[in-house]
Amino acid sequence: MSRPSIHNINGRSVLSVEQYYLFHYELPPVNSFDYNNCNGFIVYRSILHKELRGIGTGELSGIASETWHIAKEDFRTFFNDYAQKINQAVKKKCSITFKHYEVKPNKRKNKTFIQQSKYPYVKQEEVTKKVCEKEVKDFKFVSF
Repeated sequence: MSRPSIHNINGRSVLSVEQYYLFHYELPPVNSFDYNNCNGFIVYRSILHKELRGIGTGELSGIASETWHIAKEDFRTFFNDYAQKINQAVKKKCSITFKHYEVKPNKRKNKTFIQQSKYPYVKQEEVTKKVCEKEVKDFKFVSF
């Protein structure tokens, strides 16, 4: 079984896994991944998964593992470095920035509490309470 290999063609890194008919696959840029804390094997397996579409996930993981273990040390080192670059790119992409907002003073100071309230039904609540109190007063007990 031949080993998977990485070559540099015209300044681009290309992957070849001959026994699975994958020749000169150009590796995607590091900023095109959305992985968080990935390693070289995960990246290698995901590339195989993308390119060898007709194979089931379990079988594909076996293929990736088998070819990973027979690969040369520089191949694994390349993918580990590639994974670190992906992790750095993801961290840059996901860095949180906050937009600063100005606090503007309330220009309308004449409004009553009910007008300023987010809950306009407070006024209706008072009316309902008065109606209920009146009904309770008018209620007569009937004895049998």
